[in-house]
Amino acid sequence: MESITAYTVSVIITLVILFIAAIIANLIKFEGGSKPKDPKIRKLWFWILCLVNPVLIFLLGFFVFMPDGNVRVVKNYIAALSIGTVAGFFLYILLGFILSRLFTNGKLGHWF
Repeated sequence: MESITAYTVSVIITLVILFIAAIIANLIKFEGGSKPKDPKIRKLWFWILCLVNPVLIFLLGFFVFMPDGNVRVVKNYIAALSIGTVAGFFLYILLGFILSRLFTNGKLGHWF
């Protein structure tokens, strides 16, 4: 039961952070000229949030959703939380890549 909570927390936080990255990308205005800097800024924000994602997953899972129980239950939860953190990191990159390819001509297309 605790492992399901850890995996659910990681997926939900990943989707929220990805949504925030999409909002930030859409808030950055297109720049004209021969060397616009807006694609770099969008890409930078995507990767900054990519690094924030696993930290936030682990800290929220550890401090907010930690089960009360014996040592074995807590150890199993920490193991599941670690796996969920890594899975959330790769899920963020995978979904970001998919969105980047779906919206190649839009602002999200600058992520990769």
